Amino acid sequence: MNNLNGKTAVVTGGTDGIGAATARALRDRGAAVVIIGRSAAKAANLEREPALHGGSLQALTADFSSMAQVRSVVRQLAEGHRHIDFLVHAVGILITRAQYTDEGLEMDLAVSYVFLEEAAALGLLKGATRMVNIAASAPEVPKYARMEFDDLDTVRARTGMKGHGQAQLANDLLTAQAPGRYGITAVGYGPGAVNTSIRREVPKILQAVMKPFYARATRQPQDTAADLLALLVDEPTPPSSVTFANRDGRFGPAAYLTDPRRQDDLISVSDALARQAAGTG
Repeated sequence: MNNLNGKTAVVTGGTDGIGAATARALRDRGAAVVIIGRSAAKAANLEREPALHGGSLQALTADFSSMAQVRSVVRQLAEGHRHIDFLVHAVGILITRAQYTDEGLEMDLAVSYVFLEEAAALGLLKGATRMVNIAASAPEVPKYARMEFDDLDTVRARTGMKGHGQAQLANDLLTAQAPGRYGITAVGYGPGAVNTSIRREVPKILQAVMKPFYARATRQPQDTAADLLALLVDEPTPPSSVTFANRDGRFGPAAYLTDPRRQDDLISVSDALARQAAGTG
């Protein structure tokens, strides 16, 4: 599996940070990599980089805050690739204020989570696909991060740091149920503090306050990319199973994430939000 010639990998958030580092690593192992990101200029720069071992890199541009664009790019993927071997969901933002998309969705949840639900709905996640979903991913869900998805108005009202925590929890919940729902192999990964631009939306004064907490713990994107390749390729989980990991190693899903009712609530509210964004709900 060290040589990935003939394998197709999709990396969201692939034009910067962890996503770009992981896309390069997969390409340099020989995979045909499709990155999805918002910046056409950054995508073009990545496409021009020389590839090693027969790998390639193609870029698709989409703004993940737009469900219309997410649906369009998912259709492009479905039309262009009969099967996706590896999916790395690395897109994410961090905002500290209430902010909504043009379609009325809370911004963090829309950007960080909606793509996976759309990919699943259009059959992109199936069979032998191996997915790594970057989220909070810890052996236990801390009490302050425990949120329910059984009330649509409550989900809509969570914004700022609460909204960020909700998006992270949604991704971990989706990862936990992915093998059962889609038959894929799923890994949830908590990267901890990484030197990326995810905090670019945070006001400067808050960035200054947060800096001491991140300084010592911060790793580089290529360090996290190496972890992700180990999870995807070098030490894969058994087919159609789920595991979670962080920089300290692997662990099983927290009991909070495996509750069937909570998982069903997430899918129900996701469907309702999708209808809202489409103007049919």
